[in-house]
Amino acid sequence: MFSVIRSGLDASLKQLDVLSNNIANAKTTGYKRSDASFQDIYAEKASFLAPGRIGHGASLDSIRQFRSQGPLKQTNQTLDLAIEGQGMFVLKRPDAAAGATNSYTRDGSFTLDNDGFIVSSDGQFLLSDLQQPIQVPRSAVIQGRTFYLNDINIDEFGRVIAQMGDSQEQVVGRVGLALFSDPTRLTPQGNNQFIENGASGAAEIGGAFENGYGKMISGAIELSNVDMTSELAGLIQAQQAFSGSSRLMQSETDMTRRLIGG
Repeated sequence: MFSVIRSGLDASLKQLDVLSNNIANAKTTGYKRSDASFQDIYAEKASFLAPGRIGHGASLDSIRQFRSQGPLKQTNQTLDLAIEGQGMFVLKRPDAAAGATNSYTRDGSFTLDNDGFIVSSDGQFLLSDLQQPIQVPRSAVIQGRTFYLNDINIDEFGRVIAQMGDSQEQVVGRVGLALFSDPTRLTPQGNNQFIENGASGAAEIGGAFENGYGKMISGAIELSNVDMTSELAGLIQAQQAFSGSSRLMQSETDMTRRLIGG
């Protein structure tokens, strides 16, 4: 009986942890809410007369993300990017060794670093569809004349266009996007970033408007898909389940003590 009650406590604690994390990230750019699913634990009956299985509690099956589209917020900042679709941005650390694992995110808050590379809020390179860092030149020599960077535009195909001077345009790269066979199984790495694993499948790199990658929107960010009303309701339910399991555990403990003492 103790093991059954303990499994209920553990399940409630895990559910509370997942729901609390959703609530804490309700305002995190591109965050996707998670949900914990549980499976029943069974024990074989030790009886020749009535063989079969008996319930033995519950255990965590998996924690998965809900990949539904979050609402978009206009910022009018060119390097703020949002994806309408299933794609994810591809990131790599500047100090990463050759062949190092990329990370993936829906957080499209990007800036230019001092060397003109487009980087994430934690300084990782945004990779192109060729899996190379995207660098915007400060100047360019065109037909023997030197032009200086005047503006940057990113179109719905993800092409990064540097406007040099008043009239010269130069495409310096195309934002890469990743798709996975099961993105709900990606491994979280913190900072709203993920890495692939066997369950998620390997990343398929492409670009906007290609085979379901989605449409690129410049000057906007995707907000989280957390519904605070449903998350708070779930939190109350999980707290009630935890309290109920705690009372059962205390009752079972008291009964055992009386039996031993009596």
